[in-house]
Amino acid sequence: MNLSALAFVPALLLASPLLAQQVPSGTAAGQPPAAATAAAEAPGSLPRRPAPLGVRLAADSTDRVVVSAVAPGGTAAAAGILAGDTLVAVAGRPVTRPEALRPLLRELRVGQSIAIDVLRQGAPVTLRLTLADRREQVAGSTVSYRSVQTPKGYRLRSIVTVPERPVRARAGRHPALLYLQGITCDSIDRPDRPDAADTRIVHALARQGFVTLRVDKPGLGDSEGPPCHEIGFAEELDGYRAAMNALAAMPEVDPTRIYLFGYSMGGLMAPYLARDGRVRGSIVYGTLARTWFEYQLENARRQSALAGKSPAEVSEDVLGQAKESSMILIEKKTLGDVWRRWPELRQEPDGLMLSENHIATRSMKFFHELQELNLARAWQESSGAVLAIYGEYDWVTALQDHQLIADIVNARTPGAGSVLTLPQVDHGFTRHASLQDSVRAMGQGTWEAGLPDKMLAWIDSVEAAAPAIPAKAAVPAPVPVSAVAAWQRLPTEPYRGKQDDIFFVNERVGWYGNGDGKVFRSSDGGDTWTQVWERKGTFVRTLAFIDEKVGVLGNIGTGYFPGVTDPVPVYRTEDGGSTWAPVTAIEGAPVTGLCAFDIVQVPFINAGRLEYRPRIIGVGRVGGPAAFIWSDDLGKTWKQGKLPAIGAAAFDVKFLDDRRGFIAAATHADVSQSNALILATDDGGATWREVYRSARPYELTWKMSFPTPQVGYTTVQSYNPDRTASARVVAKTTDGGRTWSEIALVDDHAVRQFGVAFLDANTGWIGAVPHGFATDDGGKTWRQAGFGNAVNKIRLLRSAAGFSGYAIGVHVHRLRVPAG
Repeated sequence: MNLSALAFVPALLLASPLLAQQVPSGTAAGQPPAAATAAAEAPGSLPRRPAPLGVRLAADSTDRVVVSAVAPGGTAAAAGILAGDTLVAVAGRPVTRPEALRPLLRELRVGQSIAIDVLRQGAPVTLRLTLADRREQVAGSTVSYRSVQTPKGYRLRSIVTVPERPVRARAGRHPALLYLQGITCDSIDRPDRPDAADTRIVHALARQGFVTLRVDKPGLGDSEGPPCHEIGFAEELDGYRAAMNALAAMPEVDPTRIYLFGYSMGGLMAPYLARDGRVRGSIVYGTLARTWFEYQLENARRQSALAGKSPAEVSEDVLGQAKESSMILIEKKTLGDVWRRWPELRQEPDGLMLSENHIATRSMKFFHELQELNLARAWQESSGAVLAIYGEYDWVTALQDHQLIADIVNARTPGAGSVLTLPQVDHGFTRHASLQDSVRAMGQGTWEAGLPDKMLAWIDSVEAAAPAIPAKAAVPAPVPVSAVAAWQRLPTEPYRGKQDDIFFVNERVGWYGNGDGKVFRSSDGGDTWTQVWERKGTFVRTLAFIDEKVGVLGNIGTGYFPGVTDPVPVYRTEDGGSTWAPVTAIEGAPVTGLCAFDIVQVPFINAGRLEYRPRIIGVGRVGGPAAFIWSDDLGKTWKQGKLPAIGAAAFDVKFLDDRRGFIAAATHADVSQSNALILATDDGGATWREVYRSARPYELTWKMSFPTPQVGYTTVQSYNPDRTASARVVAKTTDGGRTWSEIALVDDHAVRQFGVAFLDANTGWIGAVPHGFATDDGGKTWRQAGFGNAVNKIRLLRSAAGFSGYAIGVHVHRLRVPAG
């Protein structure tokens, strides 16, 4: 017997989301009318899908779709649909199987009036209903429907609650909880099911003064993106990372008091979200810490024994599970491949719950990636306190895994890990009289109402103890420009004009280069500099270093600046810049020259560990031709992508992650015919689209800065000879680069912008001729910056001691702001 379909699929989550469960007596769903809620949404927000119809469907022996139950007070009940009706069509679309209704409804919109065709006692009946918009309400909290953007660029529906009173607030900021779902592809947006376990847990903490955030997986509810049942573990985790970033950035949230609740599969996501020091504590329920292969075998043994099989039959099931798991998890095959090789293991397909390519609604890709995870290492590398909760009658997971999580956490932080066992409680948060009752009706017992109080008691104990978050991980408060120390000019070799790039890998070690083909190195934070390299005819336009030894250098190339004779676009060093070797392994058309590098961390799985490797990305050049290249082997070899024809020249590149990036560009290589241009990609550079173009001639974009995943700034250069064309603007985005607007910098024809860097969403600097600018209000007002003329690049470096800023132009300047 194959037991894959049982793994991590609590009956609690298998109930059709189309059925609105009856609200217990004395409880009201209390949904506001659609018009009242829709008016509060920002322009461009995710469109709202209709509320569930409130029916449970089943296929009968003739494969007709029969309404087996109708929820009182739901949309279907109001339209007159009755239990026993056979569903024929919805909005003119035939319904031939129960699972077809959900994607059909996703195509419709709130407020639509549609026809429902049914057979009632053999006679055709057409009913009409208006698709409703139902939303959650939580007493004492404001509920808002928002979205987060994934690295691939699509948006996921998020539901946020914010307390109306400072029940647990400190300095005006509340603690926060991010909820991580179980394995199945089922929307968390269920306003008509207030008694669902996850809704109960989240609402209980909301009532106790927590900001809460839930996010729907891709393709579910209102969320964009590919179908949930086709994505892998890493792509789902990306959605939770985006939600974590959104939660931590909320002004209502205390960034030192963020907690996770990971249910079942969500418990496997939790340690990866708790690795960067932002999570004060993680609560996991009904999860595991060993490899998925081990889990599958143990689950087969446990569930076969609970089914009353003999020891010999149990072992037979385990052997069958070993065959299946070895093919799927080790050989990366599908369940269909298993069935074809071992027909005796075949089970009857059950839609997405069990098919040749799906188990428990998830794809084979999901399980392939799951097997590669080293969960023990993930917990070892996590931070914050951890509470592992196990239900005594949980036959889907084992107490051993919960104890293992606590042991690992205590080994890295003594006293930070603990286990809580709930007597008589199953995997679905409900209480039963016996283990066998749980097996027969998991998730259908009596709700464990004391669970939220136990969670709160543990959180109180964590907050009463020493802070679980190291000081270096605390989110810094905005630093007003007026409060920071002055820029200090550093002793460097005199230069006749604008120098181009400076790069520091830590507080001590950095480099800068210039148009004379010289590279200088500092080992004391810029107090002193030593020339380490010189090549006549080379123009050092851009630098990037992976560490103190390995780095790359971009040369502007021939045919633009006089005196530049070196045609090599990229050099590489392995000795900290003392020697540089030309790089010849660049695929595609010849690259004339480069203007900018960026380094982005690319996730990958290595020996069961989710790790990151650096990708170096380069673009160029001023005057054209445009080029976009990248290297995944520390600059030894490079691949080349294709830019659209509208991007005739490229000056800077910024990737927010391995998929989402931007290029500062121009529409024409001849500046007299050019408009400033920003290109964006959501697929790692495979395709690019225009997201901003200035309406004025003689303009280029130049440098970019993204202080947050949502807020970005780009300098716009003007070379217009008409002195009446004196307005100078900066391009700004507040939605992650999807749209850009122009903000005023100054009205002065003499000003030409260059570098830009922002410390946070509001505090930043712009380099320009004849002097730079600074703002501490997101560009509403500007004042003169004290780092001299023609600053082309501004680098900001954070450390435990605070942050350092380096600005390179005619001179080199440094800014130091201590922590606190």
